[in-house]
Amino acid sequence: MVKGTANNTALNSSHTSKPAHTPLGWRDSPHHFGRISRALHWLTAALVLFQFIVVLAWRAMGENSLTVFLSSIGPHGSLGLLILLVTLARLGWALSNRQHRPLAPPGISGQMARIVHITFYGLLLWLPAFGLLRQYGRGGALQFYGLDLLPEAERNITWMMAPAGVLHSPLSWLLFGLIIGHIVIALVRRLWLRDSIWARLMG
Repeated sequence: MVKGTANNTALNSSHTSKPAHTPLGWRDSPHHFGRISRALHWLTAALVLFQFIVVLAWRAMGENSLTVFLSSIGPHGSLGLLILLVTLARLGWALSNRQHRPLAPPGISGQMARIVHITFYGLLLWLPAFGLLRQYGRGGALQFYGLDLLPEAERNITWMMAPAGVLHSPLSWLLFGLIIGHIVIALVRRLWLRDSIWARLMG
């Protein structure tokens, strides 16, 4: 009985104690995420952050030299397509590393983390997809930084526009709220709980 209790204590403490130092490789390991996972994570963060910066700048200031400049760097549809492609790459890489990735924390915090991450992936897939469908459905060409990927539909396609018309804006703000919460929780874990979660992606 004492032995079983000791084993359980050791298992739980592995999520709060500092992991043993191991060289950072390209692939994931039980102690930390590898270089490719980290690069895809921060690339996603940068793209989504810039997308929100452009949107919020237009809402706050309207059309001016700054917002036009920001839009020229990150056209909304082009950034959305990039986010979609990077998210698909992240999913593929996560599946290929699923046997090697760090375990989620035990208990309710681990369950909540899984739910939040599934929600993140769902939003990062569906939001760009809805936007691209709306762009094409209202007769516009699908472009990536001026390069035509699909010619104009030349007619309105209602079923393509409907999902984005209803869901794109509220789901975007849901994503924004999740991002703020994600940042706050990461900082709490780093500055207050001081557990090993931060080190998995930053250490």
